[in-house]
Amino acid sequence: MTPGMQEAFYERRDEEMTVQYSRNIDYPAHFHECLELFYVRSGGSRVTVGEQSALMETGDLALIFSNVIHSYLSRPQSEEASDSLLLIVPLSLTGEYRQTLAETAPENPFLPAGRLHPDVSYAFSSIAREEERNPRAERALVQLILSRTFPLLHLRKGAAEPTLVYQIVSQLAASYREPVTLDSLALKLGISRYTLSRTFSEKLGCGFPEYLNRLRLSEAESLLLSTDRPITEISYHCGFETPRTFNRAFLKRRGISPRDFRRLASEPADGTADCQIN
Repeated sequence: MTPGMQEAFYERRDEEMTVQYSRNIDYPAHFHECLELFYVRSGGSRVTVGEQSALMETGDLALIFSNVIHSYLSRPQSEEASDSLLLIVPLSLTGEYRQTLAETAPENPFLPAGRLHPDVSYAFSSIAREEERNPRAERALVQLILSRTFPLLHLRKGAAEPTLVYQIVSQLAASYREPVTLDSLALKLGISRYTLSRTFSEKLGCGFPEYLNRLRLSEAESLLLSTDRPITEISYHCGFETPRTFNRAFLKRRGISPRDFRRLASEPADGTADCQIN
């Protein structure tokens, strides 16, 4: 595994655009089929897109095309909080840019503030000022951003060809609730067990069991926070063989039990916490 490599996972996204305000964002390596626009409003963040990494500052923009692995890391050394706006846009909402976004990727996804047209800052500021979501206006503003940034990008063809990593995580995203083993996954993908195991360690930064648990635990956390379903029922629904296995895996990841996680999340917070995703 490459030093510093993080586990990469596949995210299923809705067909609606996501507008997310983040302070001190930390988000592990992941990818999805949407366009992602990351705009730094103040402070700075370390952003990795594919094989490239950059320390982004106020006013900088990163354009992350479909199915490109990326991650975020706030700067722990900085006393200034990082404030960013993140747009996750289904390709169906990108108008004339849809095909290009699906079939290419920029050689350099990072655009510094000094190169950006004032319309880009205006578009992000307009989205941030909206007190209520206006999907039609947001779609128009996204296309304005693309119209001003595309001329600055050097695009390469063939970036959207399904890679083995994409096939692996897509298959697991659809089947992680079911009984699945390294051998059964290798058989579905038509590759050897050795190739699959090596791809996990070298490309995804973890072993097969760890990756599978990550998917299952992510859904379990969501259900613990958003429903009152019994913990035992959640453990089976997310693919764990027994509640005991679920509790052990959850404790290893979060440092607390699922029951305590749900209880602490329901307690009123003192003040407004920074938005951190992990």
